[in-house]
Amino acid sequence: MIQALIFDFDGLILDTETPEVQIWQELYSRYGQQFPLDEWVRTVVGSTVSNLDPVARLEELIAAPLDRLALHAQAHRTRLDWQASLPPMPGVADYLDSARRLGLRLAVASSSPHSWVDAYLKRQHFYDLFDAVICREDAPRLKPFPDLFLAALSSLHLHADQALALEDSPNGIRAAQAAGLRVVGVPNSITARLGPLPADLALASLSDLPLADVLARFGDTLALRPETLYDLPAIRLVEEAAFSRPAEAALVDLVRERGKSTLSLVAEREGVLLGHILFTPVTIAPLQPNLGGLGIGPIAVLPKFQRTGIGSRLMRAGLDHVRRLGYAFVVLLGDPGYYSRFGFKPARSFGLTGDYGDHDAFQALELLPGSLPGVGGHVKYIPEFAETDL
Repeated sequence: MIQALIFDFDGLILDTETPEVQIWQELYSRYGQQFPLDEWVRTVVGSTVSNLDPVARLEELIAAPLDRLALHAQAHRTRLDWQASLPPMPGVADYLDSARRLGLRLAVASSSPHSWVDAYLKRQHFYDLFDAVICREDAPRLKPFPDLFLAALSSLHLHADQALALEDSPNGIRAAQAAGLRVVGVPNSITARLGPLPADLALASLSDLPLADVLARFGDTLALRPETLYDLPAIRLVEEAAFSRPAEAALVDLVRERGKSTLSLVAEREGVLLGHILFTPVTIAPLQPNLGGLGIGPIAVLPKFQRTGIGSRLMRAGLDHVRRLGYAFVVLLGDPGYYSRFGFKPARSFGLTGDYGDHDAFQALELLPGSLPGVGGHVKYIPEFAETDL
């Protein structure tokens, strides 16, 4: 099952390549020369400009020396000014939003430096959406070598078959495929000159096909959505099968009956309900009226489908949903070794105790960064947990 998307940056998230080409084309035209665009696309795009120095090539064509440093500096300034006002490429914002709603992790693997990639992502308010941003400083070799993608996979703690790469250039596609990744190819106006991209799936634009449909092309048809009345029998079956007892299913029914469910999310594949997660209100004593928190649990997946990534997708999608609702933190009881991957820490590190103790299994996560330090107090679950022996 797919757990993450790994994005290229230049040419895919932001069309930095068209302005750069136009800058060099204008310089060459001043000297009556034609910029070697096809060579540039083959050797530079998706890799690094060290493969072709446009000023040095121009010197060869006109057989005269140029002030290389000054021309490169001028081109760099013009490029930054131009690119600062560029919008994201079509479909990018929708894909990032959809990925979070689908419980997918996000990473960037770029041959550009952090100083450029990070600044743009922050300016577009994209930076915090990514779990990892891997740039040229983070790997020994750049594209078309696989090192950047391997570093991204390592940072995400995923295998190659658990992620999709999105690339705009042959160099980037070769790098991703060398890392074992399946690749969605999305050319821009520059890389389209090379003809069809050698990707596993080629799109003219990310706006052409919704992310859910792309995932389905790769065999991932998992749907995550709020429960409906028609789901109630299947939810009970999932809870009872996952825990081999009726208590969790009884809790879910009681919470729903009393209208205390903040979010009840299900995972479904081709009409079969495979997993479920429940969020309910919690309070902190002494009362913190402006600090909204939730308890997670139960979270359940049919035994046959456990350890396939469904639970991880449910957890991430649920956390994204309640974060959008404005909640500041969540708590749960569970294995610290498992839940730490989502950012959970022992609740006592925030000065919190709970109805079920202050051991390592009682954990908390800030949905709103900085909301918990210094708060302290005792976390109280809704009384339905005690009524069902949980």
